[in-house]
Amino acid sequence: MSRSPALGLIVSMAVAAVGCSESEPEGPKPPPTFPGVTLKLGAMGDPAILTGIAAQRGEWTASRKGEIEVATDAARTADNAGELDVIVFPGQELGNLIDRSLLDEIANDVVLPPAPSEDVERNDRTRRSEDEEAVGLRYSDIAPAYREQVSKFGTHRYALPIGGSTLVLAYRADVFKAEANLKAAKEQGITLEPPATWDDLDALARFFQGRDWDGDGSPNYGLAAALGKDAEGVADATFLARAASLGQHRDHYALLFDSDTLAPRLESPPFVEALKALAGWKAVGPPGVESFGAAEARAAFREGKAAMLIDRAEKLAEWSSARPVAVAPLPGSDRVYEPMRKAWEKSGSINRPTYLPFGGGWLVGVRKGLDPAKKGAALDLALYLAEAEVANRILAERAFPMLSVRASQMGRGIPDPTSAPHVEPRTWSGAVSRSLMAERVLPGLRIPDADGYLADLSAGRAAATAGKPAEEALKETAAAWSARSKSLGIARQVWHYRQSLNALATLPEPPSRDK
Repeated sequence: MSRSPALGLIVSMAVAAVGCSESEPEGPKPPPTFPGVTLKLGAMGDPAILTGIAAQRGEWTASRKGEIEVATDAARTADNAGELDVIVFPGQELGNLIDRSLLDEIANDVVLPPAPSEDVERNDRTRRSEDEEAVGLRYSDIAPAYREQVSKFGTHRYALPIGGSTLVLAYRADVFKAEANLKAAKEQGITLEPPATWDDLDALARFFQGRDWDGDGSPNYGLAAALGKDAEGVADATFLARAASLGQHRDHYALLFDSDTLAPRLESPPFVEALKALAGWKAVGPPGVESFGAAEARAAFREGKAAMLIDRAEKLAEWSSARPVAVAPLPGSDRVYEPMRKAWEKSGSINRPTYLPFGGGWLVGVRKGLDPAKKGAALDLALYLAEAEVANRILAERAFPMLSVRASQMGRGIPDPTSAPHVEPRTWSGAVSRSLMAERVLPGLRIPDADGYLADLSAGRAAATAGKPAEEALKETAAAWSARSKSLGIARQVWHYRQSLNALATLPEPPSRDK
């Protein structure tokens, strides 16, 4: 039976119309390829971080047809990081890299999916959202502090986060629940639970000090903490975390310096009080605690000499003994210092800003000035390393422990439970989540020569622990900071400090070094 040309045209038009309105969605696009491109990847700070990262390069090279040369010979500094194409670095190096114009900006459209057009159907928007959450960078899943602070300098994003760090309080769960300890604590008006304030922590440490709290017939100690020279920076981070709870007012962004003059605030009451309190921990710790670094503090806790420990959450594998260990966020303060009025205020609630060591954690960025082919490959590699699945595999590397910076992964418990079998997964993940997802998070110092400023601080803090009056130690540290800023150019350092706070207005470019 024949069909008229007119009818055939109508049928074709109808099929075309149906096809336009009900077309199948496109499948996932294949990754870009970069044949003939070789990227040099290296790290600043501790090169051990490259162990986990290098293990992930096979998939990228196979799918992208490019090559990766991993510079494992030594850690780079800002002076020689310019020989790298892709740079992995701790956040406290961000100011150095920006100061030398070594990092390319990462545009919003690279990490954020485009907004759907108005004519996209609701179910299609839902499908796209689910697809974005299933694979890839999933940038909206990254904790706000890392998405909007740690990876940015001012309003510009210069890196992508791979892993984080935060301090927590580890404590012997069995000791806090023992009937004899509960009875004795009640008689002294003390509640055996994670402390809400630093004063509560001090009281707990005094209660446990010299008490046979584990029933072995020998007296034990209250708190293990890094108080002496400490290459890991845990001692300095502990001091700054306590000072932040006392001195980070809700109406101000700056803590360490005046954001207009760069005058150090170290001699102000919050820092003096915090340092005096830390020096006082000599009386509530194991013998020799005043000289402990982070490793010695962990060993004392692991060996059952102390009921509590302040440490980096990612170091949990070094806490485990045969006894259960619970974990809590660091305490805060029920009062806070207002720097403009120079007066203490009752905070109304516990002031508990999270202080992040290492400038927040570890980031990956792309060197500025690459040719178009290398730039595209370098950016793709940075995005690949920051993807949820890839970053999770990097975090599983025991040689360089880090915390996940993704909200969806923080609540899943310990990434490798076999590494810390006696640490409670629920309290550990809860403490990490509450710390990294806190309303206010303070990344550690990120201005040029941050290492130098922190070395000055470490020397002053250790001197106070060894017996020098806190006021005198902080006065000397403040003078060292002022001299360091002057040598680097105060106007330029002010620009960097304001940029590092992510919230204060500055000129587009920093002043010259001689101003």
